[in-house]
Amino acid sequence: MGLRAKLLASYLAVIALAATTMIVVAELTAPLFYKGHIEEMVQMFGITDIPEMRRQLSQGFTGAFGSALVVASTVTLFVALIVSAFVSRQILRSVQRVSHASTRIAAGHYSERLPEMGRDELGELTSSFNRMAEALEATEARRRELIGTVAHELRTPLTGMRGLTEGLLDGVFRIEEAGPDIIREIRRLERLTQDLSLVTQAEAGVIPVVPVPVSLAAQAHTACTQFERPFANKNLTLTLDVIQDVQVVADPDRLTQVLVNLLSNALRHTHHGGVTVCVREDGRSGRVDVEDTGEGITPEDLPHVFERFYRSDKSRARDAHESVGAGVGLTVSRHLIEAMGGTVRVISTPGQGTSFSVHLPLATPRDGEVRPARPA
Repeated sequence: MGLRAKLLASYLAVIALAATTMIVVAELTAPLFYKGHIEEMVQMFGITDIPEMRRQLSQGFTGAFGSALVVASTVTLFVALIVSAFVSRQILRSVQRVSHASTRIAAGHYSERLPEMGRDELGELTSSFNRMAEALEATEARRRELIGTVAHELRTPLTGMRGLTEGLLDGVFRIEEAGPDIIREIRRLERLTQDLSLVTQAEAGVIPVVPVPVSLAAQAHTACTQFERPFANKNLTLTLDVIQDVQVVADPDRLTQVLVNLLSNALRHTHHGGVTVCVREDGRSGRVDVEDTGEGITPEDLPHVFERFYRSDKSRARDAHESVGAGVGLTVSRHLIEAMGGTVRVISTPGQGTSFSVHLPLATPRDGEVRPARPA
């Protein structure tokens, strides 16, 4: 049986059971209600003791009442059949729409949407389906963009290596001249493959994380040290502001990796001014902020900055010496911070700058250890 037939049969079964129960109960209880009326009629006609008259009156009332119930039940069943068929058709049509749309999405038509159907359960199902379709469409768009990005990133170093290799074969270059450039292009390919592998591992939760008590200021200093020269080369300032050093529970290597990702992102999008790294205690967590004076992030892009392969800068033209990035640094950073029991947030104002805030749980003080008091 199809869904429509099952719904119709269930409706009719419920109605038939209700009608049968109503008739049986009415037949059993009706004499209790009209027995007194029969006695009044007998007294009104002056009949003192005629059992046959009482019996005929009782049978007449019962028969008339039963016939009325049968007619009413038949009409009710007929009306219910029509209403049930209509309701079943509406429900089945909604299910068929979802089925048809699911088939089209499975075939790659991610723009498929269902019309809104009110605020009932079917309406909620429709809304959930449309949200799923929007997410799939966005993911597919980013997948296509990723393929184009990866193809471009692969093509650039491969083209360079091919030109250098052909130059070596033709005697245009010496190995001492072409060797460093070939190594540089190979490293670009390695970084790209590492980025793609890393985001897959991060989302699967298989990147090893070993949280231990560490100094948040020391980790921030280690990360900033790696960027002193790149910032100086762009005439940008890099300031480490330790308002209060705190001990947090984190994996030192992974925390440094996160801070390096945030500083690299800030360096790439800051063209004047500089970046400030601020360390302090924030309630029950240690907090490090990476604040830049860069171009900022638009409100449309802000909710997506931690999504894999998402880049607000749609341009693919980059400096040949710039580090390859597939748009996974922030994604990996979020997964690593969450694996260490923390959170990472972002606020940004277009044209003014962006601030990433990393919150990590405070380390439990050891016996006898007194944590420094927070500044007033």
